Amino acid sequence: MKNSKSAIFIVLILLFSCKLIWAQGNSYHPISLPIKEKGKPVIYNAFGMGVLPYQNLMIGGNHISYRKIGFGVSWRMGIENFNNTRKGFSGVDYDTASNKGWFTRKSKNYYSFAGTFNVVVPITQKIPFYLGVGVVRQRNFREIQTPFAQPGETEWVFNPYDTKFKFNFTAGVFIPIVNQVVLNIAYDHLPQTIFVGIAISGPFNYEDLDMWE
Repeated sequence: MKNSKSAIFIVLILLFSCKLIWAQGNSYHPISLPIKEKGKPVIYNAFGMGVLPYQNLMIGGNHISYRKIGFGVSWRMGIENFNNTRKGFSGVDYDTASNKGWFTRKSKNYYSFAGTFNVVVPITQKIPFYLGVGVVRQRNFREIQTPFAQPGETEWVFNPYDTKFKFNFTAGVFIPIVNQVVLNIAYDHLPQTIFVGIAISGPFNYEDLDMWE
């Protein structure tokens, strides 16, 4: 019985030794799985202005990045709001005009700034459509007629008690025109304008289109 145990032990040692010798004679090669690159996205950065109608003139930009789907942001600044922010040519403020009863029945809303977050879906690999939602800051101006003015001459005064943020949305498209020039056309809800912008596409902007999944 003792001899049989010794024989089993010796056989196990021999098997282990053979396995160790075989392992030392074969170098270890790790298994590597192929990694498929997705390719870099197309990026457009457009700057322009809302041109129609003219009285709602806005400047701003649209910035997107996408493959089969993407995201972006849009921003706007109101030129007419900037022009009308002053208290009035005579230096009259809102409370003074209210106390004196100088208000007419007319008022106007202007927009100081707006921002949206956009989702991008390509129509083709180089022509993306985007749709975004966000907010716009609306400011109210009241018309006044002071006793110092000429008959029929009026001024506009900022109303600090009627400033609010309102829901807004935008939709647009980028269209390559010639060489690296890309046209950006969009619709903005508040104020309702047609935005026209220009983006300059980089020389390597489209080099990975065939790598998209």
